[in-house]
Amino acid sequence: MPDTKNRPASDAEVNVGLAYEHFAAESAHDAQRTLATLADDIMYRVVASGEIVHGKAAVARYYDAWWAAFPDVTIEIRRLVAAGEWVICENVATAKHLGTWLGIPPTGTRVVQNLCAVLRFRAGLMIEETVYYDQIERIRQLGSAFTLDGRPLKIPTGPVVPTT
Repeated sequence: MPDTKNRPASDAEVNVGLAYEHFAAESAHDAQRTLATLADDIMYRVVASGEIVHGKAAVARYYDAWWAAFPDVTIEIRRLVAAGEWVICENVATAKHLGTWLGIPPTGTRVVQNLCAVLRFRAGLMIEETVYYDQIERIRQLGSAFTLDGRPLKIPTGPVVPTT
């Protein structure tokens, strides 16, 4: 068997460690520590809202707004796969809605959000994060009403296939 104890860590191993550090820093609401995981030219994209921000200063403002709306947010990595510069994480974010978010005033409701984060690293720093989650699910958990042409909409929940 080859000696793996004395070999340098692969890029994928380093990037996995950085992904864990990034989400731990976010969960600790530590802006300095979170930003330390990011390259100056970071690109952060939230697919559900279409929001794309570039650079550490813009990402810091995004985190400030996120942490103000959900000040106790914690992010748990459930599954992770890495290849070269890419790390893909299946995460669960849990938080209480205590500040305005997307124009929705605080509800005090605990939200559990499943999400996928696609991360890209260069030279030991994150250069890209793309987050995928179901925004309707988050809004539904907050108890917000949906309307279409002034009529209330019921967002279906439950199994797709009825149980008998």
